[in-house]
Amino acid sequence: SCAIQVGGFLQLCGRLLQVDIEKLDYYHYLPLFFDGLCETEHPYEFFARQGIHDMLEHGGSKILPTVPQLIIPIKNALNTRNRQVICTTLKVLQHLVVSGEMVGEALVPYYRQILPILNIFKNINNPS
Repeated sequence: SCAIQVGGFLQLCGRLLQVDIEKLDYYHYLPLFFDGLCETEHPYEFFARQGIHDMLEHGGSKILPTVPQLIIPIKNALNTRNRQVICTTLKVLQHLVVSGEMVGEALVPYYRQILPILNIFKNINNPS
């Protein structure tokens, strides 16, 4: 299924449909956009980032229940070891933790899955 959400629009296989973002099924679409974090080619990486941003901006209480479904896409993106993908993923994580009540706390049980890959990159610009 090819679904891309852009600024309140949902594009399904080339057909642009106007959609009220608050009415989207967050449990289905938010993990789908997080899967797109691994993309590096335009326009796919743009659509993924914009879809995530729009959904996090308008999701409120719909975001928290999706957190467990976001872990594998986050981990996959970090495991690409691509600097652009890692930077984008870290920015998305920053937005995610402030996107809804208790979302940051909901990530704590998953730190062991998310953080190890960051150890490889933490000293990349300042080797000791």
